[in-house]
Amino acid sequence: MADSYETFAADYDWLFDDDVLTDGGAINYPAAARLLQRTGPGRTVLDASCGTGINAAALARRGFDVWATDGSEAMVEQAAARFRREQLAIPARRSLWADLPSTLAERFDIVLCVGNSLVHAVGRDAMVEALTGLRRMARPGGHVVRVAPRVLTRHGRRCLSFYAWEIPERLHDEHVAHIAFVFEDGDDARTHEYPVSFRPFTVAELRERLELAGLREVDSDFDDSGDQYCLIAEATQA
Repeated sequence: MADSYETFAADYDWLFDDDVLTDGGAINYPAAARLLQRTGPGRTVLDASCGTGINAAALARRGFDVWATDGSEAMVEQAAARFRREQLAIPARRSLWADLPSTLAERFDIVLCVGNSLVHAVGRDAMVEALTGLRRMARPGGHVVRVAPRVLTRHGRRCLSFYAWEIPERLHDEHVAHIAFVFEDGDDARTHEYPVSFRPFTVAELRERLELAGLREVDSDFDDSGDQYCLIAEATQA
């Protein structure tokens, strides 16, 4: 998974509108927003799929004590650069989810794993291992949060971004998303394409794997008519 993001990281922010870059993305989904409002500023948050640091930076600006990790070194570098630009004191580390308990000594009130990140855990066992690592990063009483064609103009550049999907016959086989950016360059266009592999799962499978990882669902805004949702869980065991 991490290798596919090494070059993608430089263009990643073009996937998002300017308001997302300012205010965050999945952290504003109803269930996540309810949890953050109940928890309140000053509490500790680990963004364990930080990407380029969009959500981590937004939370730090709201007054949370934030740490950021990602499985891709390139994404962590982009996130750290964002934090420096915005003068935010957010520690950033590269770590896979299962390795988090041995990478960080700290434990957190909220652990985030948002966006399309968890689909990179290949199969039930790998997802349970990842969720167990996330659970172990939460303090007692803490919570784990699991929550992607337009033309954008930014800093004088125009870019069209879109997805092209390779969908296999069976749901649980490897899928590939070709994420493409077309940059306007005078009368010409430059294209950047990034194939990203993932394995989808149903919400029932996610709930089963949360239970196997020692987590219990406490809130969700899942709706089978929508294409995005957020789920909040807390530890059921130490």
